[in-house]
Amino acid sequence: MPMTSPNLPPWKALREAAGLSQREVGRRADINSGRLSIIERGVIPTDDEAARLKAVLVAALNEPKAIA
Repeated sequence: MPMTSPNLPPWKALREAAGLSQREVGRRADINSGRLSIIERGVIPTDDEAARLKAVLVAALNEPKAIA
């Protein structure tokens, strides 16, 4: 049974704040979008998955945004 934890980063909220789809985050982090969906629902990612997700989301959140 997969381990879950309420103390994980809010992956989905971070992804949405970055304005990225699951497919795009999965592509950038080299994680299957199905696996990413499971992680966003609370299953603990591997250390490698967590590091790749963090790198992708931090980079996306720090990208300059166009001013409309």
